[in-house]
Amino acid sequence: MHSPLPAKPLPVYLQIAELLARQIKAGYWHSGERLPTEAELAQTLSVAVGTLRKSLGLLEEQGVLERIQGSGTYVRQTQNSQQIYELFRLELMEGPGLPTAHILDLSLQHDPNELQGKAQIGEDCWRVRRMRFLNQRPAALEEIWFSATHCPNLEIQDLGDSMYLFYQQRLGVWISRVEDHISAATAPSWSVPPIGLLPDQSAGYIERLSWTSNNEIAEFSKTWFDPAVCRYTSRMSQ
Repeated sequence: MHSPLPAKPLPVYLQIAELLARQIKAGYWHSGERLPTEAELAQTLSVAVGTLRKSLGLLEEQGVLERIQGSGTYVRQTQNSQQIYELFRLELMEGPGLPTAHILDLSLQHDPNELQGKAQIGEDCWRVRRMRFLNQRPAALEEIWFSATHCPNLEIQDLGDSMYLFYQQRLGVWISRVEDHISAATAPSWSVPPIGLLPDQSAGYIERLSWTSNNEIAEFSKTWFDPAVCRYTSRMSQ
């Protein structure tokens, strides 16, 4: 197990766009509501106004926001958007938070027994172990499995905060749907500080299968989350 290594961060403007999208999804602002002024938002988020404008421009392109000259920026829609963290369900108790990650371990596994009965990914699989943060607070541990067929050579430095973005850019794979099974479990033996979960301590637990648009399994993951820090949230509407 390596010392935790921060994953490649998203560009700042993309981080801000993702955070705003998660806040809108969480109901901080509703459809048709005007956001604070650019100066107020930039100060609240501790970014330059130019960076914020780039973030708002991206969300406008995605159909999430509408900017009206001389009036302000309004929430346009929150459904069917395609943000990087659209399928990331963990949130801080006080609000969504921006996800980041530290890589704990990367290894190539040959015909892993752990996946038997879980997912048919392939004989050679990459296994990634990560610590997840929300607004820089350690919140969860992740173990992620995906096929090594199209990615036989991989280094820790190649992995970024978002695995789904990595799949798109490196493997040409888009995740179209997921299935989550939520329960409780004990934290894994490889749990390390600064997360508050000790090995064998009770934790929230998620097993996820992710599929491509071709209905092929792209990823199997396990997540142990600290219920004192975050919670699993799923929102639906008609």
